[in-house]
Amino acid sequence: MAKEGRRRVNPALLPTLIELLLMGAREGPVPVTTEELARRIGRSQQAASKHLEALEREGLVERYRRGRATEVKLTPKGVNELVGLYLILRSTLEEPPESYLFTGEVFSGLGEGRYYMSLEGYRRQFAEKLGFEPYPGTLNVRLDSPSQSMQLRELVVRGGIRVKGFSDGVRTYGDVICYRALVEDVAGAVVVAERTHYDYTVLEVIAPVNLREALGLRDGDRVSVRVFFRQG
Repeated sequence: MAKEGRRRVNPALLPTLIELLLMGAREGPVPVTTEELARRIGRSQQAASKHLEALEREGLVERYRRGRATEVKLTPKGVNELVGLYLILRSTLEEPPESYLFTGEVFSGLGEGRYYMSLEGYRRQFAEKLGFEPYPGTLNVRLDSPSQSMQLRELVVRGGIRVKGFSDGVRTYGDVICYRALVEDVAGAVVVAERTHYDYTVLEVIAPVNLREALGLRDGDRVSVRVFFRQG
């Protein structure tokens, strides 16, 4: 069962990160002078230089010396930060679709889903908010493409049915966001937890039945999951 909450980049650095994207630094290293960058972001050369240093320190860009010139490239972390910003803006400015269709390959997880689904603090809330008690375990689906991973990330940004975290006196369990879904023709839900070893390349699906048995699924089989944004 999403990641530990991470620290967001300093908002003051975002215009610089965006300008580097517009300059082509996503595709590869591009020549960048502090004079040009300062003009683009409307700041002093000193500020532009400090921004580059801070972005490099945060692991959002890489800088290379080419003789007397400096070239800059966005790292995957930097691109990911911009994608997150894009999705936040899109979720605010655009109406969501009725549903999202995901396809992928079934695989075996580490067994954590069975443990979490058996916890009373979660099980009771699933029954109240989703209308069913989940079978102990999750169906893990590895998504087909980066575009589907982006689609899942957009879904999470838009929000869903929240199952609140709790403490059992020994450890604390984080919130889980749920979305009603159809796995082929079986009703269930997609769950995205605040803490997991998975990223946006994997769907975790719960249902009131054992989905592998109900649909005759084995590792490597392909499956489609339609996730409904409107949760009423």
